Amino acid sequence: MKFLICFAFFSFSTYGQVCLHKNLSKSFNYNVKVARMETNSCKIKVDIIEKESNRHLQTINIDSEFIFEEDFKKCSTVRSYISGFNKNKEDIDNDYGDFIVADFNFDGKEDFAVKTDSGGNGGPNYTYYIQNEKLKFELDQFLTETVRFFPSSFDKTKKTLSTFVHASASSSSESIYGYNSKTKKWKFIKESIVKF
Repeated sequence: MKFLICFAFFSFSTYGQVCLHKNLSKSFNYNVKVARMETNSCKIKVDIIEKESNRHLQTINIDSEFIFEEDFKKCSTVRSYISGFNKNKEDIDNDYGDFIVADFNFDGKEDFAVKTDSGGNGGPNYTYYIQNEKLKFELDQFLTETVRFFPSSFDKTKKTLSTFVHASASSSSESIYGYNSKTKKWKFIKESIVKF
């Protein structure tokens, strides 16, 4: 049965990537499978496995919009702000990696982001999943649809994320978003244009 599921997942792809990430988390292993479709999009499957018991906790299936051919080719193109793996690796054109583990909502639990659109001048767009109290990861609509880009900085004290995105030939746009831990909601705080 497992063979049939795996075959169905990859049968319509031009190549498939399978990466078991054991070094991105203290609590979980992430098994990320990517099937490239003919339309420059990908089917992404993330299996979350509890590290200590090796118990499978959840499967998340994600459809990408547009993925460059060079994305999702190397298992090492990942980053973790939890374990520190590739944490300080330089980002090129706002590309922080294909799969990133971090605490996005400042609650002490790890979350993750997956590249789902390789983007343009501003860099890739990410889809964000936040961990709840029951060890389940849920799609965060605000981060996915409003923030979209990966944060260039996190402020744990103020509970803010900032994105720094190329806006024109001579400027970038900095946007700041704040999280209210009581209401568990995000809000846009401000945007400013920074000249080169």
